[in-house]
Amino acid sequence: MRIKRSVLMGIIGVLLVTNLITLVWNWSSGKVGTPEVVASVGGESVTREDWLYSLEQQHGKEELRALINQKVVNQLAKKYDISVSNKEVEQEYYLIQSVYNAYDEENNEDEDTLKEQIKSELLLEELITKDVQVPEKELKKFYTQNEDQYSISKMYKLKQLKVADRTEAEQVLKELEAGSNFEALAMERSTDEQSAHLGGDIGYVPLDGDILSGDAKAEVERLSQGEWTPPVQQDSEYVIYYVDDILKERHFSFKDVKSQIRRQIALDQIETPLKPESFWDELKVEWFYGKQE
Repeated sequence: MRIKRSVLMGIIGVLLVTNLITLVWNWSSGKVGTPEVVASVGGESVTREDWLYSLEQQHGKEELRALINQKVVNQLAKKYDISVSNKEVEQEYYLIQSVYNAYDEENNEDEDTLKEQIKSELLLEELITKDVQVPEKELKKFYTQNEDQYSISKMYKLKQLKVADRTEAEQVLKELEAGSNFEALAMERSTDEQSAHLGGDIGYVPLDGDILSGDAKAEVERLSQGEWTPPVQQDSEYVIYYVDDILKERHFSFKDVKSQIRRQIALDQIETPLKPESFWDELKVEWFYGKQE
C-alpha cells in the first residue's frame, strides 16, 4: 500500500539537495564586484563562488536531473490528461504515517513537501501503467484476498523519555508541568540513545502490538494529543511517554483503493523501470551532461 520506499528516499534526497542549492543561488544572485567571503581559515578566504562551484561539482548533476524529471512528469501528465486527486494523495500520506519509523531518513520532510513527492510518484506510476488494462474482476479479487492490508488500527505517535530511577522520573514530571519542552528534555535527559537525539520520537505505535508493555498501553490509551503519561516502569528504568499525534482507526473500501490496486497489478506486468528517465526520449530531453546513461 505504501509508496515505494527506495524511490521515495531517492526523491527526498534529491529534493533536499535542490532546496540547498536553490537557497544558496538565491542568496548570491545579482551580486557583482568583490567576491563575497563566506568563511575564513587561517586568514585564507572561502568565497561564495568557491562554495557554489563545490556544490555544483558534488550535486549539480543530480540537481539538474531532479529539475528535468519534474518537468518530464508534469508535461507528460498534461499530454495524456493524467491527474491524481487530493484524496489519493491524502490517503497515501495517511498510510505512510501509519508505518512511520522515526529512524528512517525520509521522515525528516514536512507534510507539504512529502505530499508533493507523493503526488509526483503517483503521477509517474499512472504514466508508466497508462496502457495496461486490468479487469474489474481481477481488481476485486485482489482486494478480497488482501482486505486486511487496507485496515489501519488506531495509532499513537509517541515520544519517550527514559530515566534511571523513579526519583529522576518525578523530577522530569515537575519540569514538564512547569512548562519545559518534552523534546528538549528527552534530548538532554533520556538514557535511550536511539531516540534521545530525535527528541524521544519513536514513531507511530499501535496499541494492539507488542511494542509497549501492558501498563504503558493502559496509560497511553487514556491520553489526548499533547499529554504525557506518569512514569511507567520498564525493567529497572522508568519511561514517560508523550502523545504527539493520534491516527484514528480506518478501513479503506474497494472504491477507496481501486486505483492503487490497478497500478500495483499493472506495475507487476510491465518491464519499464519506475523512473522519469524512461520518458526522456519521448520528450527529446537534452542536458548539459550529454547522453542519458
